[in-house]
Amino acid sequence: MKTEEYLDFCTAELAPVFRRFEAVERVVFRRVQEAFRRERVQQSDFMGSTGYGYGDVGRDKLGRVFARAFECEDALVRPQIMSGTHAISTALFGLLRHGDTMLCVSGEPYDTLKSAISAFPQFGIHYEQTELIHSGLDYESIKNRLAAGDVKMVYAQRSRGYASRRSLLPDELGRLAQLAHGIDKNIIVMVDNCYGEFVLEHEPTYYGADVIAGSLIKNAGGGLAPTGGYIAGKREYVETAAERLTVPGIGREIGSYEAGLRLFYQGLFIAPHTVCEALKNAALIALALYGKGYRVSPAADEARTCI
Repeated sequence: MKTEEYLDFCTAELAPVFRRFEAVERVVFRRVQEAFRRERVQQSDFMGSTGYGYGDVGRDKLGRVFARAFECEDALVRPQIMSGTHAISTALFGLLRHGDTMLCVSGEPYDTLKSAISAFPQFGIHYEQTELIHSGLDYESIKNRLAAGDVKMVYAQRSRGYASRRSLLPDELGRLAQLAHGIDKNIIVMVDNCYGEFVLEHEPTYYGADVIAGSLIKNAGGGLAPTGGYIAGKREYVETAAERLTVPGIGREIGSYEAGLRLFYQGLFIAPHTVCEALKNAALIALALYGKGYRVSPAADEARTCI
C-alpha cells in the first residue's frame, strides 16, 4: 500500500476520534467568539502603542478576552513575556515570598524551569516535590504533606513536556485543587498550562486552579502570535504577578508594543481550530506508526490533554 493510501486508511479509521476533537473545538470556539463579542473587540484594539504604554485599551482588552476564554477572573497577556518558562517564573517569583514553600506534585520539572527554581534559595524560598505514581498524581502523599503545613503553593505541570509520562487531565488537577483548598483555602494551586490550552472543553481554572501560565508561541497564539505569554486566574494573583513582570505599584498599567496586537487577537480567535488540527495530526501519525510496528504514546485513540 502506498503511503498516501495508508494515511487515507488511517484517517478513515480515526473518524470517531476526529469527531471528538471537533466537538471540543466547537465548544471552545463558541466561548472564544463570545469573549470577543462581550468585550466588543474592534479594529482600533489592534493598534500598537509606544512609550510607557499607559492607557493602551487594546492591550488591556486582550487580557479580558483571554480571561473569558479561560473562564477565570483575570489574565495578563503580554508580548514582553518571552516564553512559557518566563510566564511561569514570573508568577512563581511574584507570588512566593521568603520562607514560603512550593510543592511540585508532578515530579521533576523540565530543564528550563529547573534552572529558574534553582534560584529559590537566593530568595529564601523552599522547594519540595512528590513523584507521580502510574503517571498520575500521588494524592495520598500530597495530602499528607499539605496536612503538615507550611506549603504556600502547590504546582503541577499539565503536559508531559519532555518526559515519557502521560499528561495530566484538567479534572485530575481539579481534584488536586479541591484537596489543597480543603486543607487550607489560602494555598495557591498553580498549573503550567503549556501545550494544553483548548485541547479539552475547559482549562484547569474552570476546575479550581488559582493560576495558570503558558506561552503564546504554542496553543493559545494559534500559530500567529509572534511572541508572548500569559498568566491567568484569580485577579489578586494576576495583579501580583504583573508587579513582578514590570514594577511594584505600577504593574499592568505599563507596557507598550509598537508592532500592534492584531496577530495576538487573531491567533486566539483561530486557536481552537489550530489546536484541533494539531491533535488530528498527532493521532494520525500515532496510528500510522503503530500500524507499522512502532510503540507510540499516547495511543491514537487515547484521551489527550496536550498537543
